[in-house]
Amino acid sequence: MKDYIEFITTAWREFVSTGQVHPKVRREIADSWIRCRKYGVDPYNGKGNVKHPNIDELINKNNELISVARPVIESIYSMVSGSGFALFLVDKDGYIIDVIGDKDIMERAEELDFLKGELWSEKVVGTNAIGTALYLNKPVQTIGAEHYGSNQHSWTCSAAPIYDEDDNLIGCINMSGNYYNAHSHTLGIVTAAAQSIQKQMELAISYKLLNVTFDSISEGMIVMNEHMKIKRINGRALKILNISLEDAMNMDINLVLNGIDFHKLFKERNKFLHNLEWDFSINNEIIKCVINILPLNKNGKNSGMVITFTEVEVVHKLVNKFAGYKAQYEFKDIITNNLEMKNMISFAKKAAKSDCNILIQGESGTGKELISQSIHNYSNRARGPFVAVNCASIPSELVESELFGYEKGAFTGASKEGHPGKFELADGGTIFLDEIGELPLDIQSKLLRVLDNGKIVRVGGTYEKQLDVRVIGATNRILKNEISKRNFREDLYYRLSVMEIKTIPLKKRKEDIDLLVNEFIQKLNIKNRNKIISVKQSYIDELKKYNWNGNIRELKNVVERDYYLSEDEITNVDCLYYNSIDKNINKVESSIEEIKIVPLDKLEEKAIGDAINKCNGNLQLAAKLLNIGRATLYRKIKTYDISVSK
Repeated sequence: MKDYIEFITTAWREFVSTGQVHPKVRREIADSWIRCRKYGVDPYNGKGNVKHPNIDELINKNNELISVARPVIESIYSMVSGSGFALFLVDKDGYIIDVIGDKDIMERAEELDFLKGELWSEKVVGTNAIGTALYLNKPVQTIGAEHYGSNQHSWTCSAAPIYDEDDNLIGCINMSGNYYNAHSHTLGIVTAAAQSIQKQMELAISYKLLNVTFDSISEGMIVMNEHMKIKRINGRALKILNISLEDAMNMDINLVLNGIDFHKLFKERNKFLHNLEWDFSINNEIIKCVINILPLNKNGKNSGMVITFTEVEVVHKLVNKFAGYKAQYEFKDIITNNLEMKNMISFAKKAAKSDCNILIQGESGTGKELISQSIHNYSNRARGPFVAVNCASIPSELVESELFGYEKGAFTGASKEGHPGKFELADGGTIFLDEIGELPLDIQSKLLRVLDNGKIVRVGGTYEKQLDVRVIGATNRILKNEISKRNFREDLYYRLSVMEIKTIPLKKRKEDIDLLVNEFIQKLNIKNRNKIISVKQSYIDELKKYNWNGNIRELKNVVERDYYLSEDEITNVDCLYYNSIDKNINKVESSIEEIKIVPLDKLEEKAIGDAINKCNGNLQLAAKLLNIGRATLYRKIKTYDISVSK
């Protein structure tokens, strides 16, 4: 990416100066530059400077597109939130009509007038994903100096057109962020989102017409008259609600969809609800669905309503697709010549074919998630979602809602529609609970119940939902020691470790270092197309002398560091830094005998203080001495108000 950024920047300068386009510049970008030059666009600008004269009119004109696209945009943003991206919805002329993004990227967008109501056509701001996609009528990605205006050179943008049911262009969706985050997958995401919006638009029209395809659609559908009496219901709806046609025709919609003010909806002209997660209450059973409520307008008056709905599980599958809840690795991706590793893989394959819970224990950097993904892809659940959760990264007060979800209004700040937890998203597949030893004890007891009966209860919920989820736990801690310290439940340990897999540290499989180093170098050479680096055997032999406390992750970092420091061949290990780390660790380990660490279950505060002092404030080494995770150490430091400054 760095090489490309340098190339395109040089090519842009040459074009601005001479009007000549470098032959290696992408055709669609080169043509756009030429158009912008003819338009008289200032290449040293690139900011928005044309605002729609009436933004309210602009929004009202595109109200249907905005209402349909907004849930899709919010869904995508929930997946990329915090990664420095923003999403923009644009009408067919190039005016921005909706936007959502991280605070920092929105501040940068404001500097460029990259805001609602601004026009971002090629004629106004030069080559950019929005304007160029609308001009070419196809998905476009622009990176760095591919933008004609220099003020956009630190951006990457991906845009895809949106069409109506007659294939008329009605707008586009765009995702923008820092140029160093550019990835081809981003263009794929916005293209899929544009297609999703287009399909939702088509469905909305179909619902209004209530044509002869009524019983062939994949969603449940209920048609009501102005008196809220059910006039028609399709077969899919009967199946979802598990009722007979006779029972359906006698339903009181106000009771089965309690909490929705249908009288108010009838009074408000053209009022409709989209993608609302709500509960059907049928025969003392709760059925969670995502619903749409659309008015039937006749002669300017609401003459009835159409309710369409889909089971939440179907929506979750779509979310999983967008969120990337999919295992990428397989057993064939594990590189080894070590007999013990091969035996471990053989055992893991047998475990994968069962439906038992699995516990993977091993040092950090030994590939626990790689093994868990391989197990999932080798199992009968390979077509289902693979949802990975780092238990140590979730604040303790949010763990329950993150894992099990929450109902609408469950707590202050909760989404008014509620939110599914990771277990619900993993239904039909596998959930990988990394750093499971960091789970609070109260959550451990709830997890044990889920493992026992396969049911979850959302925070604020009153009913249990049956799930089909396989649990794979992983930890770099010795859970039997944690049990003795009362940090981990013994019954949960035995429930998890039906199949127990122990990863092999790199120091016990040093014959694999040859394979791993060559694999790393090969991938780096592929990644850096203009740089072909070889490696000397003496370099690999030198690497074998280290203990590799960080295992494969550490080895990969060292090789990558040496790769970028080398010209044609890697001959020497840049060992000064790594030797100092080894010496510090060895120094700390050798000094354990010099200080008596008081057992944590008796004088925990003193033990932590002694460890921190001994490690000169290095919390990573202190956690290693105490044999606890860093997240646990941080929590206890806060509890005891221990000073860590040196």
